[in-house]
Amino acid sequence: MNFTNVRIGQNAQKQHLWSLSNFDFSYSFTRYQQTNPLVLLNDIKKHRGGFGYTYNTASKFIQPFKTLIKNQSVWLAPIKDLNINPVPSLISFRADINRQFGKYVPRIVNTYDSKVEAVDTTYDKYFTFDRYYNLRWDLTRSLNVDFSATNFARVDEPFGALDTQLKKDTVKRNFFDGGRNTLYQQHTGITYNLPLAKLPLTDWITAHYSYVTTYNWIGASLLAGNLGNTIENSQQNTIGSEFDFARLYSKSKFLNKISTATGDDAGGVTDDAGAATDSIKPPPSRAEAVKDLKG
Repeated sequence: MNFTNVRIGQNAQKQHLWSLSNFDFSYSFTRYQQTNPLVLLNDIKKHRGGFGYTYNTASKFIQPFKTLIKNQSVWLAPIKDLNINPVPSLISFRADINRQFGKYVPRIVNTYDSKVEAVDTTYDKYFTFDRYYNLRWDLTRSLNVDFSATNFARVDEPFGALDTQLKKDTVKRNFFDGGRNTLYQQHTGITYNLPLAKLPLTDWITAHYSYVTTYNWIGASLLAGNLGNTIENSQQNTIGSEFDFARLYSKSKFLNKISTATGDDAGGVTDDAGAATDSIKPPPSRAEAVKDLKG
């Protein structure tokens, strides 16, 4: 049995934070059973469920000073263009649950001396609870924030079969507690474009600043809890800029004339009469070359 990415109201024209179309559900169930002369029962049940929420929309910027300031001066452009986006453009969350419970019962086989050997039932089970988070927010046209995180967790279970109410309650409690975290990874990036292009004196310069930070947490193994957890973090700062000198030179008649000058305007070699001459002498004729031979 399998249901994947089930949604409600998928054809809605306008998306809101509370729209039902933002939610999706998935579920699958698989069961495998095996018997043979050596195996009395090999029964494996697998459940996989997923719950997600995704809100994704185009950024809508509000410019409060655009209509308040009537002056068309270019020096007021940075103030008139001030903007803010009150709603994130992407909010995403997903939880994936994987549950497997296997029971293996060997068949009792008589030995050569007709004695019955005792065999134990073994269990193969695991229970994971993973969560994924994403956020993208264009706070302004120049300032952007990206965040993503992943959290892997394991729901611990008592040993053996879940044949008592106490064991079942333990699993239920561990599940609603979010499980035991084994790995957490986080990434945050902030980018800011400096508004130099809005000022006449600096509109030939583009510059941006970016900040990236990461954080990782790894839980200690239950077999070596005394070793403790592992934490890693990092950060990176980047500043980049570009200079458009053609645009800079166009602001000055003198510099613009130099930048657009052709090869003829640069001058050349002239003789006494002012006529242009070639600074490289032509090769001698054959007769002159033969006349200069010696020996």
